[in-house]
Amino acid sequence: MNTYFDEVYARIQQITGMKTQLDMATFLGIRQSSISDAKRNNRIPSGWLLTLLKVKKVNPDWLLSGEGEMYMYPCSDEP
Repeated sequence: MNTYFDEVYARIQQITGMKTQLDMATFLGIRQSSISDAKRNNRIPSGWLLTLLKVKKVNPDWLLSGEGEMYMYPCSDEP
């Protein structure tokens, strides 16, 4: 069964390149168990979205629905 969490988490993996829950937890600055909790509850915590927006400039609409542009604006290493 493909849940909302699984679909969004797959996009998070795509954008971050993280394959394991441990790597993802480290990237997001959370405990690995938080990923399991989110999956069980079938929801994406807002803190994850904020981290991805700040670090990767990910468009939250794309992340949550798969529609629209992947990035909010061009990625750059410069502020």
